[in-house]
Amino acid sequence: MNDIEVNQLLEYPADGLVERVLWIDPANRGLYAIDIHAARALPVFRIMEDMERLREAGVWRHAASDPWLRPVVEDAIPASHRAKRNRGWLMIKPLISDQPAIFDEIKRGRAITKAMASTGATNQTLYRLLRRYWQRGLTPNALLPDYGNCGGRGKDKAVSAKKRGRSQVGGEEEGINITPEIRSMFRAVITRRFATRQQMDLRDAWQEVMRAHFSRRAIDEHTGQQVLVVDKGAPTLRQFRYWFERDNDVFKVERTRRSPRVYDKDMRAILGSSTAETIGPGSRYQIDATIADVYLISRYDRSKIVGRPVLYVVVDVFSRMIAGVYVGFEGPSWVGAMMALANAASDKVAYCKQFSLDIGDADWPCKVLPDVLLGDRGEIAGGMIETLINNFQVHVENAAPYRADWKGIVEQRFRLLPSRFKAYVPGYVGDDFRARGGTDYRLDAVLDIDQFTRIILHSVLYYNTRHLIRDYEKPPQMIADQVKAIPIDLWEWGIAHRSGRLRSFPAELVRLSLLPSAEATVTAAGIRYAGCYYSCPKALSEHWFERARQKGTWKVRISYEPRSMDEVYLHDEAVRLDFIPCALTDKSRHHRGRTLWEIDQIRKDERRQDARHEPEALQAQVNLTDSIKAIIGEAEAMRPEPTGESKSRRVKNLRENRRAEREDERAREAFRSPTPALDKKAGRGEVLPFRTGKPPEDYSLPDITEFLRSFEKGESGDEP
Repeated sequence: MNDIEVNQLLEYPADGLVERVLWIDPANRGLYAIDIHAARALPVFRIMEDMERLREAGVWRHAASDPWLRPVVEDAIPASHRAKRNRGWLMIKPLISDQPAIFDEIKRGRAITKAMASTGATNQTLYRLLRRYWQRGLTPNALLPDYGNCGGRGKDKAVSAKKRGRSQVGGEEEGINITPEIRSMFRAVITRRFATRQQMDLRDAWQEVMRAHFSRRAIDEHTGQQVLVVDKGAPTLRQFRYWFERDNDVFKVERTRRSPRVYDKDMRAILGSSTAETIGPGSRYQIDATIADVYLISRYDRSKIVGRPVLYVVVDVFSRMIAGVYVGFEGPSWVGAMMALANAASDKVAYCKQFSLDIGDADWPCKVLPDVLLGDRGEIAGGMIETLINNFQVHVENAAPYRADWKGIVEQRFRLLPSRFKAYVPGYVGDDFRARGGTDYRLDAVLDIDQFTRIILHSVLYYNTRHLIRDYEKPPQMIADQVKAIPIDLWEWGIAHRSGRLRSFPAELVRLSLLPSAEATVTAAGIRYAGCYYSCPKALSEHWFERARQKGTWKVRISYEPRSMDEVYLHDEAVRLDFIPCALTDKSRHHRGRTLWEIDQIRKDERRQDARHEPEALQAQVNLTDSIKAIIGEAEAMRPEPTGESKSRRVKNLRENRRAEREDERAREAFRSPTPALDKKAGRGEVLPFRTGKPPEDYSLPDITEFLRSFEKGESGDEP
């Protein structure tokens, strides 16, 4: 039997026996072994042929583990323990060297007698040391004392009349022993009160026990009121705390008090690594959003403070590269998440150029979609995520509520990015914001959304190409290649050695597929969405706007880019996955270059202005009505008394009445140049009528309608 070695354990399952092999005969005739658990065990000889036969019968087998062989650090052994071990080793070292004689009962007895004379040790001591050495692994450390087992650690002490533990410091009373009944009271208040009330601390729980079990009602001799008096022999807070930690799983209690999701987020052990879940760049992305701690102003009216923007970050888990960003005023939602993902799959050179930032392809090479995307349920859950799954075969995972630690890598980016600019950016929110006497950082805002985006892009480029990551778990090959833990270097190394199939899609396809969609209305003035009007060749050629004016409006599906509303994209139902660009009409030309958020703010401002003007307009309308009624009342007062004249007679002379009224009006309204007044003494000329016997002719100017009628007759040839 060549597979048996010295110091191996042989297990006999039927008997519950485990023996350690102490010595094997060089001629393979047999071996000496000892029971490792028996208190009075001694070496026994086993014939090798019998051992082989018993093994074939399944009587014994090799033990899976050795309970006595454990790593022991020499520096961790107390000096007193080392001294005791060394003394024992010197006593038995000559004995164990005499093999196999020491295993024979007669020869062993003679050797121990000599050792007793030379060392002064007793027979019991030498046998105890030999047995310990043989049973516990044939090493000097087997002789280390078992002081750790002393004192009944973990076992309850017997309750007696004598007080256990140390005495109270400065206390008059000696204190009491905690009995099983009192411990039961402690456990009850912990389970029913302390564990279910986060506001209650341990002192409050202790006082609950005092009030319920160790106090009595009595009359206060000073006030005459009934009060609770705590018994003198009551448990102390220190005793309550000791038995709380002894009788309860304190971590389980804390998890119950804070709720499992909060405990898992803030207080759990951190043992995992996100990098272990990846095989290379593009394998797994994490996405998350935060409200940036800086106040911005409007691009079009720099006197207006528009609030804090939303920052979305997409991070590659393997390399820690920031693969995509979105900065805007779209709240944490599907819209912002998809804009960031579209940016992750787009060319960064063109994107940075929009913000006057010139970079090369090698500065930010990320333009791929991941195999797996991990994000929050609020942003990547629901029906809209089906576009990402079905169009691009991205496996989507959702972090559990209150478990931001599942996205620890992307969460760290929100701490690292602001650290590069927060000391210099006006309007950055400090720790004393809204504190009494603190600074109102809103009034310091000077950056608009474009300028803040440029700062973010500069920070991202610095992080991707220069930031050294601490505690990055490098595989052996990466260590051998001396790769720096800088995101761009990790990305390039991963592309070369790990990822052979980065999944790239046309940027325009990704962008259009991930854009948010909505319903727009076809009207006579154009395709209306968010207060803007659009047009396209398809709508013009098919006379959509004429039809809307004549037959009524209808709805169409569009996609839009929230960062620039100069165009929307009409979904062409006749052609699958076709998007028709629609441009702003002249009616909405004042919205060119604006974001959806800015357009919405302008519309809200207009509505606020209308609302502020409403009281003034109402007041003016009331005054107008009052003036009209006053004039009507004045006219009513001037109405003459009825003369009994018939209705037909009253309306018979309308033409003559109108002519007379017109003559009077002309006389009043005619323009006359001022002339000096004539001297009364000089007299005035008198105009006398011709006496012809005929009635005087009317030389007044004709009415304008009569003039036009006469002019039309002349044009038509009716008159010469």
